[in-house]
Amino acid sequence: MRVDLFCRVIDNLGDAAVCWRLARQLAQEHGCSVRLWIDQPEVLARLVPGVRASRAVQGVRIEAWQAQAPVLARPRSSDVAEVVIAAFGCDLPPAYRSAMRATRSVWINLEYFSAEPWTLGSHGLPSPKSDGLTEHFFFPGPGPATGGLLRERRLQSEREAFQNDPWARSEFLARFGISPAPGQRIVSVFTYPDAAWPALIQALQTPPANWLVLVPEGVLEALGPAASAPGVTVCRIPFLSQDDYDRLLWSCDLNLVRGEDSLIRALWAGRPMLWQAYPQAQGAHLPKVQAWLDHLLAHGGSQAIARAWLAWNDRSGAPSEADVGEALGAALACWRDWQGLSAAMMQREAALPSLAPRLLEFVTSRL
Repeated sequence: MRVDLFCRVIDNLGDAAVCWRLARQLAQEHGCSVRLWIDQPEVLARLVPGVRASRAVQGVRIEAWQAQAPVLARPRSSDVAEVVIAAFGCDLPPAYRSAMRATRSVWINLEYFSAEPWTLGSHGLPSPKSDGLTEHFFFPGPGPATGGLLRERRLQSEREAFQNDPWARSEFLARFGISPAPGQRIVSVFTYPDAAWPALIQALQTPPANWLVLVPEGVLEALGPAASAPGVTVCRIPFLSQDDYDRLLWSCDLNLVRGEDSLIRALWAGRPMLWQAYPQAQGAHLPKVQAWLDHLLAHGGSQAIARAWLAWNDRSGAPSEADVGEALGAALACWRDWQGLSAAMMQREAALPSLAPRLLEFVTSRL
């Protein structure tokens, strides 16, 4: 089965990251012939070493999405793939879309991830167009009635092997000059610039404070000075490839993540995490956070964890930095509960089919 996946980079790294993971899984695990059309291949190259336009990498053909590209500017019907995926609602190239009219291609609008209940009524719905084509909405999300979550077949076994190997974490972190002290907990920090950085440092000083805070280059500079404090050591680490970022999440006791791709990868790490949703005016992003919390706390758990998530995401001026720090500290005081909830949610989702096979099943039913 041929797949053309179109990606316009809007959210810097996140859009490219999601599209790459899906493209690679379709190629490597399902035998699809995949072309990833991306308007900024250089962004993807930061995440995946060796990527450049007009080259196959890990089974995926990378193509620069340019108006003058022959397949896009003057396509024949035979150039059109059986599966056409427009990531995150991007418009398809006009000539390519016109050529689709002479084919039986299935057109998928791969939406942004959401755990909100309203997506259940929209997932899979057709949207007929005036030119005779039909677009189908596909919503990634948790639970059995959505489009599922991206997860490679071997991801869980690789994570378990890494986390059960007493030397794996030490050897991985040593590559970046990191050597945790005995008994020191590690937290990774990947946030937007407006994150409550001082509040986090305040919370990590909650006794017994013994934290090593790892912040990627670029993120630390955006947050401000590295505010190490008693019991809290802040270290800058280099920008990591996708595969190494997975290992970083597996290596940490607590992960602070942002956006879509990092949220799902932190879920698969099975460790406590805080997600910073993309900030929107008037707190429009907070229902997205609450929807995820509803899944996390579906079978009980401390409300202190929910309050920490919501405080971390509420940057409207209330709560204050001190209030955020207090909320985060209260969640850390429920550490064992937080660990259990994270592991349980990971196991529930890992028992379900992932996004790629659900997508192919949906497509096959319509070919």
